[in-house]
Amino acid sequence: MHDGSIVSFREDEGIAVATVEAASVLDALNVDQFGKEVQKYVRGNRGIHLLLDFQKVEYLSSAVLTELLRIKKAIAEMQGTMRLCALTKEIRKVFEITNLDQIFVIDHNVETALPRYRRALQVAAQEETWKQLHEES
Repeated sequence: MHDGSIVSFREDEGIAVATVEAASVLDALNVDQFGKEVQKYVRGNRGIHLLLDFQKVEYLSSAVLTELLRIKKAIAEMQGTMRLCALTKEIRKVFEITNLDQIFVIDHNVETALPRYRRALQVAAQEETWKQLHEES
């Protein structure tokens, strides 16, 4: 996070892993910066498959939940997908209380999230191919 960024990005076999570097995403200023950084990255990568990694985050403000919904919508508009991982028990509880755990796929950590995400993408691609083949017949 040497450049003042809240989020760092890396590619891992077709999945963009965005690690939230701030221990807390609390105030309006860094929530806004978080949203802008992720949205900018998403806009530059149509069809992105984004894994947001919260392993370094100890606290989120409720404003981040709104920002995550905006990001998810932007990704969907770009024909991409998004998942979350490594939420603390407390943050996970907030997602459950607000039913956001029904909207976002959430994995325990990056190590389990990446293979599951890759497999889900493979299955989705196979289903799309099957659907196209059967529509033609």
